[in-house]
Amino acid sequence: MSAGSAHKDFTLAPRAGAAVSWLETWAITGLAIGLGYWLSPEDPLMVQASFPWPLMAPLLLGMRYGFMRGMVSAVLLILALIAYHRYGDGLYPQMPASFIVGVLVSGMLVGEFRDIWERRLERLDLANDYRQLRLDEFTRAHYILRISHDRLEQRVAGNDQSLRSSLLGLRNQLRDLPRGDDALRALAEPVLGLLAQYGAFRAAALYRVRDGVALPGALSAIGDVAPLDPDDLLMRMCLQRSELVSIREQLIERGEHRQHSRYQLCVPLIDTEGRFLAVLAIEQMPFFSFNDRVFGLLAILAGHIADLILSDPELLHLQDMDSQHFSQNLKRSASDARLHGLDASLFALQVKASANSDRLLRLIEDSRRGLDLQLRLTDQGGDTCVLVLLPLTSAEGAQGYLLRLNTLLGERFGQEQTLDSLQVRVLAHDIGAEYGQEALRHFLYSECGLNDQQVAV
Repeated sequence: MSAGSAHKDFTLAPRAGAAVSWLETWAITGLAIGLGYWLSPEDPLMVQASFPWPLMAPLLLGMRYGFMRGMVSAVLLILALIAYHRYGDGLYPQMPASFIVGVLVSGMLVGEFRDIWERRLERLDLANDYRQLRLDEFTRAHYILRISHDRLEQRVAGNDQSLRSSLLGLRNQLRDLPRGDDALRALAEPVLGLLAQYGAFRAAALYRVRDGVALPGALSAIGDVAPLDPDDLLMRMCLQRSELVSIREQLIERGEHRQHSRYQLCVPLIDTEGRFLAVLAIEQMPFFSFNDRVFGLLAILAGHIADLILSDPELLHLQDMDSQHFSQNLKRSASDARLHGLDASLFALQVKASANSDRLLRLIEDSRRGLDLQLRLTDQGGDTCVLVLLPLTSAEGAQGYLLRLNTLLGERFGQEQTLDSLQVRVLAHDIGAEYGQEALRHFLYSECGLNDQQVAV
């Protein structure tokens, strides 16, 4: 392995070539025999000594190069013993069998264990190489994901358009339409663009629905879409059930969805009164967006859009139409809470007649945010009651609204003034937690003192 490698070198000792290792075997063994003869001519192999030091040669060679070199070194020592026995002028008259066996066993045993550990280390090295390869792949994928996430953060940070502001912009476009214009056709492109922003689909078309039938000819389209197929299974199910329907994820993953339907998802645009306005037919949608969370968001958006388009923009500012419009949005918030678990809050601000009541009512009206709705009524006690609907707002967000309202009161009427000190009774209802119709009716008609001619639920 290279010195700069991230892998750990598990080799026992630096390797030598085959020729060098055999040369070392002969040289070290010969050196051991020669040193023995120089140090102890009467017992060159130190058979009679307390320890046979020439035995170190096969031990070292077996430990460094393995079984074969250790055995060859031991054999060379035994051959030297035989030579001394025959031609050594009385050296070793008796062949020491235990020395011969001990030298052979020591050289071979050490070499065998060395080979076993080398094979184990080679396997560890291979496993380490594989893990390092996988780690490199994971590291590259991690950095790619990190770069992609940073770019996504930059794009989201640069886009200040929220769901609330998108619906508000659509409402303003609806109000600006000339009298007698077809609202659905005029707003088809921004409606489809808004839905595509949250659904991330690549090919889809918006079709008008009349008498339960989707009319051919797309009002607006994104990507390369085919003409409408009224007999398509998914389209028929959507029109019959009046609800969002989709093909199964498993079919899309296996590429078999085209056998059942041309479309992957059909989203109906239905208002709170159950009027079927249009249907969005999606042919191509990224798999990562194909989940219940995106489906729920599309269904919620489609319902709000249907409510906006089916409202008459010329009558929104009339007193009776204000009540209808407020009731329609109140029903939509209750429906979203029941079907999709979305938060919404409702306040009733009962203002008693006083010298500051007009200024106070104007301040409450000025405190309205983009999607908030207000309806000014008179309750059974003769006091002015302002209903404030906060769509897509949790109970915590509703408390923030009250805090902001009290801050405005302090700026207009003095720092010590609050809603309580100005005799404003605040009644609150969490639609997200209590979305039942009976709970809402009890709040409006019993607690707030209103009737079904003023607001309907």
